Amino acid sequence: MEPTITVIICTYNRAHLLPETLPTILNQNIPKSNYNVLVVNNNSNDSTGEILSVLSKTHKNLSVINESQQGLSYARNTGYKNSSSEWVIYLDDDALVPENFINTAIQTINDTKYDCFGGVYTPWYKYGKPKWFKDIYASTAEYYLKNNTHKLAYASGGIMAIKKTILERFGGFPTNMGMVGNTMAYGEETFLQNQMKKHGYTIGIIPEWSINHIVNQYKLKPLWYIKNGYVSGRDAWIIYEEHVTIKKILKYIINTIKVLLKKLVITTPKLFSHKYYRQNWIIETFHPVSMQYGRVIGGFRLIFKK
Repeated sequence: MEPTITVIICTYNRAHLLPETLPTILNQNIPKSNYNVLVVNNNSNDSTGEILSVLSKTHKNLSVINESQQGLSYARNTGYKNSSSEWVIYLDDDALVPENFINTAIQTINDTKYDCFGGVYTPWYKYGKPKWFKDIYASTAEYYLKNNTHKLAYASGGIMAIKKTILERFGGFPTNMGMVGNTMAYGEETFLQNQMKKHGYTIGIIPEWSINHIVNQYKLKPLWYIKNGYVSGRDAWIIYEEHVTIKKILKYIINTIKVLLKKLVITTPKLFSHKYYRQNWIIETFHPVSMQYGRVIGGFRLIFKK
């Protein structure tokens, strides 16, 4: 009998992490026959292929497939198309999971009426934690505890369970969105979930379902959060299918100035506290500003394309 769950892990050049992360999902506290693990190698050019080959020989419930078309959405779509289970779980390749990860998912499937559900991130400080770094920069737990409603909840693609039939109905994840190799881009899972909500599907967040997600070295620098904000704002027009107009772009230009002034007033006095560092000031001031600025640039790009 085919397991009801397949865990899909899309990976790109993570040979340095897979020997640590994959064993945690392959060694759960339920029989291996109850779930499958499918790793989609998205055109990696490091030793990812060799590592996966070795692991697949020692774990019967692990299979590997290659997707040569670069892009996370392509890899995710290849994953569900090669799964024969009723549910699929998308799991990041740079996360450690507890031994009850699959069991918690199965219980959620059996005890709730969600068509799709997500969990929360907690930080894994593999490369150390600078004294200025706050857990909230790398955790979604607090946010989802406050926003777990059908209208507000969006499952992160790094820890998300969804019925395969839903993916088939909507054609999976849009391939014009999301990460492509090392190029930062967002929104494919949010776009999909917005389509689901329009058709009456229910989405929830399960705070007890969690992963220990790596805080990569580049995330230990404030500049990453500014880039993250900019890209999130830039891509928001497409993610939320917002009609772009010059009037709306002007609104975001004004918002950029307003947010900057507001954040400077709020964050600058904190610099006089010995527990508040300049890195905190940079992130907490310019991350929201860069989101508004990203909206401006993203809007102009769409206008010029027309």
